[in-house]
Amino acid sequence: MAAIYAVYTSPQHPPLPNHLPTLIVTPHGQPSNILYSYLHTNFNAENYLLTPSPQGDLCVAKLFPPRPKEPGKASASDPGHSSNSNSGSRVVRCEASRNLKWTIANTGVISPIYKLSLPSPDSPDLPLFQISKPNPNAAFWSMFYFAYAGHNIPPKRIEFGKIQKNPAGPNGGGTRISITGKTPEEKAVWHTLGEGNEDCVEWVVLCAALNLLDDEIIKAAEKAPVPRAPVALRDPGSAPPPGPGNPAARGPPPPGQQPMQQRPPPPPHSQSVPIPGGRPPPNGHPGAGRGFPPGPGGPPPGGPGGFAPPPQGFMPGPGRGGPPLPRGGMPPPGHGHMMPAGYGRGMPPPQGGPPQGQPRRF
Repeated sequence: MAAIYAVYTSPQHPPLPNHLPTLIVTPHGQPSNILYSYLHTNFNAENYLLTPSPQGDLCVAKLFPPRPKEPGKASASDPGHSSNSNSGSRVVRCEASRNLKWTIANTGVISPIYKLSLPSPDSPDLPLFQISKPNPNAAFWSMFYFAYAGHNIPPKRIEFGKIQKNPAGPNGGGTRISITGKTPEEKAVWHTLGEGNEDCVEWVVLCAALNLLDDEIIKAAEKAPVPRAPVALRDPGSAPPPGPGNPAARGPPPPGQQPMQQRPPPPPHSQSVPIPGGRPPPNGHPGAGRGFPPGPGGPPPGGPGGFAPPPQGFMPGPGRGGPPLPRGGMPPPGHGHMMPAGYGRGMPPPQGGPPQGQPRRF
């Protein structure tokens, strides 16, 4: 008995995030006649083979592929995807009606070799079928089994079907699964599970082919190039790196190390105070070329670099020289003097100042 199936991506099932697409199995040449649907759930860790019925879809088989060890990595049973995977991580457990259980193990090293077997509690698993390519570059997969004739007689390899892509066309596309059934040995595959269980054999063959297609879909997705944004040579939102030719990117200079064009001119005497920004001296203050009269604490100490600090409580306006303000925008308090309220908000200094050495009044 020959049977030819076609597998397509289901147009009725929208894609789910982190899940493989739902596949449908139809007779070859009849894409609208759905025999089975292959649904992926639980992040591809529980897959169901469903068949339509008047009461709704009925589950005839369930597959439990191994979970991926790393998130975002596919759990294909192809050993080429994971070099440290052991045989247990490449076994797909399968269940079906009538208490049928079997496994699909990939034992290939260079190219995938899928072996289907029935579990046996008291002996090694009973082999059913195998699926592999005749060579790594072949365009199809062979389904075969080994017939044992007796002790010391090499087993005979019997190919009973193929898995290959359909040519494109009106009723083409998809993947073809064919069970030839030409010779008595090829037809004997339908009786592998006993008389009257031909439908179970169909489930076993289709589940193996669908698991293979899942692996092929995963491999194709892994080999597809991932679109990446063009790499910018320089982040437009960040400042250029500091360098000898880019003084603006060096950041504000530390106190006392201001550029020469922003520093106040050096005083004529070590005890004189320059007028920042060229502001005329306030009424009642000595001129720029005259020194401070010595106070109780002596002359004001010199600033960094030999420059004297600005007058007590004075905050230079924008564009004027002077040391930068500390955090918070408030200038440092004077030597024994109260800073007038409002200076930290940019108010101009008073026009008339009291004589040096006396407390200021406001």
